Amino acid sequence: MGYTVKDILQIAITSEAEAQTFYLHLKNKTDQYFLKEQIAGLAEEEGRHKNAIAALMKRKGVSATVSSERMESLELPSLAFDPEKSLSELFELAKGGEDAARRFYASLAEVVEGAEESALLRYLSEMEASHFHLLDAELTAIKHFERFDDFNEMMHAGP
Repeated sequence: MGYTVKDILQIAITSEAEAQTFYLHLKNKTDQYFLKEQIAGLAEEEGRHKNAIAALMKRKGVSATVSSERMESLELPSLAFDPEKSLSELFELAKGGEDAARRFYASLAEVVEGAEESALLRYLSEMEASHFHLLDAELTAIKHFERFDDFNEMMHAGP
């Protein structure tokens, strides 16, 4: 099934909004000050991505709605926050979402006709890749220091 630029932009803005909401919930899952700041930064970036796409949609006269059936047909993983999951599990879920978004944007950048749309999709692909690497580094630290934090809870309390 082919997608129009309108379809692509609608799916992208929905995905960015979902990621922003996920990160806003995730930052409350930890008491570590610096980790909270990193996660809050990711939420802010997803919001900026959403705003950039929304601005493009406005210039192109596209509304910001997409059916759930259309979203599911693209096989993008859901980033629904589950408070029962561990921090490590949530980071794994977020990494999967960022990688899927990177691949989604990169593949779409190759097929859209508009130069402005293609450039934005390439930019978003690169940003999602940087989010993936940030999450991967934080996940490594979480796994490495989990036991240490059990005994030194003020380690990451911040100023």
